[in-house]
Amino acid sequence: MRNKKDLHIAGCLGDLDSKTEIPDRLKNLDVISLNKKAELLFEKAMTANNENDEEVVYIYLMKYCQILQVMKKTFTNDKKYIDLMYKDNLKKAIKMLTYIKESLERRYNEKTKEEDNNKLIKRSSQNRKRFEEKLNFEFESTITNENLLYLLDNTDKKKICLLDTRPSDIFNNNKIISCDVINIPKENLVLGLTPTIITSKLEDQFKEIWANRHNYNYIVILDQGTEDIDDDQRLLNLKNALLKWDPNYDNSKKVKFLRGGYEDFNHLCPWKTTQNNILKSNKDIEPLSDIELDPEPEYEEHENKQIQYPSLGTVQNDLARLKFNSTFHNGLTTDIKSKLDHRENYSSEEDIDSQELTHTPINKPQLPIFDRSTKPSVKINQFMNPEIIKPLYKNNDELDDENNELPNNIEQLENRRLSLENSFLENVDSYVREYKNQDTDLNSIPRVDRSTKPSDDLLIVSRTKIIGGDGLRGLQNLGNTCYMNSILQCLSSTEDLVKYFINIYSNFTNYKSRTKGLVAKEFSNVIKNLWSQSGRGYQSQQFKDTIGEYKDMFKHYDQQDSHEFLTILLDWLHDDLNQPEDNRVILGASKETGEEDWGNWTKANNSIIQQLFYGQQKSTVSCDTCFEKSVTFEPFLSLSLPLPSEGNKCTLSDCLQLYLNGESICGWHCPKCKRSRDATKKLDIMRLPPYLIIHLKRFSSNGYKKNSNVEFPKMNLDMSNFINGLEHRNWKYCLYGVSNHSGSLDGGHYTASCLKNSINKWYKFDDVRVYEIDSSTICSPEAYILFYRRKN
Repeated sequence: MRNKKDLHIAGCLGDLDSKTEIPDRLKNLDVISLNKKAELLFEKAMTANNENDEEVVYIYLMKYCQILQVMKKTFTNDKKYIDLMYKDNLKKAIKMLTYIKESLERRYNEKTKEEDNNKLIKRSSQNRKRFEEKLNFEFESTITNENLLYLLDNTDKKKICLLDTRPSDIFNNNKIISCDVINIPKENLVLGLTPTIITSKLEDQFKEIWANRHNYNYIVILDQGTEDIDDDQRLLNLKNALLKWDPNYDNSKKVKFLRGGYEDFNHLCPWKTTQNNILKSNKDIEPLSDIELDPEPEYEEHENKQIQYPSLGTVQNDLARLKFNSTFHNGLTTDIKSKLDHRENYSSEEDIDSQELTHTPINKPQLPIFDRSTKPSVKINQFMNPEIIKPLYKNNDELDDENNELPNNIEQLENRRLSLENSFLENVDSYVREYKNQDTDLNSIPRVDRSTKPSDDLLIVSRTKIIGGDGLRGLQNLGNTCYMNSILQCLSSTEDLVKYFINIYSNFTNYKSRTKGLVAKEFSNVIKNLWSQSGRGYQSQQFKDTIGEYKDMFKHYDQQDSHEFLTILLDWLHDDLNQPEDNRVILGASKETGEEDWGNWTKANNSIIQQLFYGQQKSTVSCDTCFEKSVTFEPFLSLSLPLPSEGNKCTLSDCLQLYLNGESICGWHCPKCKRSRDATKKLDIMRLPPYLIIHLKRFSSNGYKKNSNVEFPKMNLDMSNFINGLEHRNWKYCLYGVSNHSGSLDGGHYTASCLKNSINKWYKFDDVRVYEIDSSTICSPEAYILFYRRKN
């Protein structure tokens, strides 16, 4: 006898019963329609029974019996109902339900006991492992940041004392706050140091702690970031003072050096230091960057233009449309008057509704909702002459504005420099005046809608260059932020997006957006840092704090879904960079092919995000009775593809075909029949973007993850068989990024696999760890989001 399928839908019979209710709309159907639904449910129950899936059998049979009850109450005088009631199916269903209910109750109880035992075993194992780790570093002269964090979280913090040897000014600005700390600057750690000499050099606030040093279980010495303790004589002088010249006390097991120092500890757990609080409280004196350097542009009214749709053979480049309205600055202002807005109360977005188990709907992707009520009414062109681009780095170091000295923290200096750099274009004024002063004959130059040809703006961006590093810099994990790091690395490998944010983005920010341009500003700083020359992992704390101000789910340190983060981030970036073309008139576009809808949508949605990532699809709902059709065209940011329910292996083509197959829907209000009808819904892809994002729907509504190995092409993804539009473009794509997820829905880890096109090598980005990988390992059951770019 085959084994029963593992329990995967509910934790108890009560939870399972909550999934057996039938929709109210079914109660209004006629007896023939109800009969069809009942037969379908019974067939699915028998199929699940063959697979020994008791939970699914129970749900289908319970729904089957409920439909028969509806028929009994409503159609008692109907002869067809009487015939149906005496069939063998009902008797068989009741007999099976009686057996399955008893079996499920027993199995749920056994599963609960097993899970409780496993939790006890796991907890015991973890405690034993921590105890063993604790024993290991008892006899070591150094201690790792992880071990120090363990001690702070699991032992008496009053028994731990830190000796911070950094300069006083740096210590006072950024320090560990989770236990007692004494600041003993390195300048005082001279040869022949004794505890008495240390006492004379301490500030008064530290003398009492130092006097009680013998009461601590651990005394940890740290500096800014020293790795090799033996090479730092001043640290050894402090160690010798405690071990050799502290009479009557054995400190040999107490004294430890902190490997990596304050810098690594702050990267590991910034919430236990004051640096995180300083970043949040001092936003009014943050380093100069795009917001201060580029005041909000003054918008000019342009007269309405009519745009015709010429044939593809006669399309000409409309250079006269390239008008620029930008503000350039030769100097840097030091008087920062504006403060970032802080928002305390935000309401989380509604949870995604669970899908009904009676069928697996193939839903169209959920698009972000854009608020267009506050957008400027005219367009400011987003792109500049590609030939003239200012380098990302200066030859001389930036000086601190307040004290005219170099910052002590080298990483802060680098991040400050990148924030100050806005990559302004030089010698552009003459280029701007040339086009502003032209007398353009609107009748002599064809007006071409962006729906019929590649964007001129996008072509300009693609011709620029990335000036800086190689994009192989890792990201610090700030506490369960691997989902964010994975997406940032994939976007950092999107070349046209990187060129835009490094070279020219800052002049085209929409300061009237929901986030007032702040998300785009901080995203630009992240991109510039990831493409800097530094090999050390970058800490994107300011970026996380900014997005946390606008979304509660990103404010804390809980794990989130990388696809949800990607969708929200691109929505915010689009809003921050959107320059609507409300004065553009659409003429001659075809309604049937979606050109008219696309033209109207791009009038209100004109940003680099729209031009790079957005496509269009058609949704057709057809009545099964009168065959009346309802057609709508909608933009999409990514394709969320379902995975086949059977088998551990499938192809990306299988998922695409499943996405485009028609599905049956119940209770659709037919405009012709004037009543609820069964209908068929069909999706068609009409327009593909230059960069195609494909999301594999591995997580089901019941918390189950599908670990199917989806085989996807790396070099030649041919979409010609899956597009139904009239757009004449190259439909072949090549892979350049993958967001991976390992583990389950309850606990897992995100990484990224990215192709660096300039050197044609694949790299794995695992938070701060970056290393080269073989391209044959890219396709795995962990692949979650695929990033493709159109081939030239």
